[in-house]
Amino acid sequence: MKRILLVEDEILISLNSSMLLEDEGFAVDVAFNGEQGLDLALARSPDLIVTDYMMPRMDGLTFIMEARARGVTVPILLTTSMPEKGLSETYRGGHDAYLAKPYNAEQLLALVRRLLG
Repeated sequence: MKRILLVEDEILISLNSSMLLEDEGFAVDVAFNGEQGLDLALARSPDLIVTDYMMPRMDGLTFIMEARARGVTVPILLTTSMPEKGLSETYRGGHDAYLAKPYNAEQLLALVRRLLG
């Protein structure tokens, strides 16, 4: 069973997305900010990470850079309502795919399946 780490501070999105992914047969770990996400990414070795951008404590871009710096090599899907070209200029990349919010179940599942091969 593939394990997905979902890093999302909005409770409804977190609940809906985690239930959707679990219904599709994935094991899902949920973190509500980037700090928790980094701890879980290092401890649980997910097969895929889905992370929001705007979160408390550590935003998604910092989370991605920290995870990559610490050797996390799994695919990362970045979700945000901000256009991808509007991401911070100090961000050097690191995500493998981008999904604009609001997104629907089919969009999320299609990207998850593509990233997991």
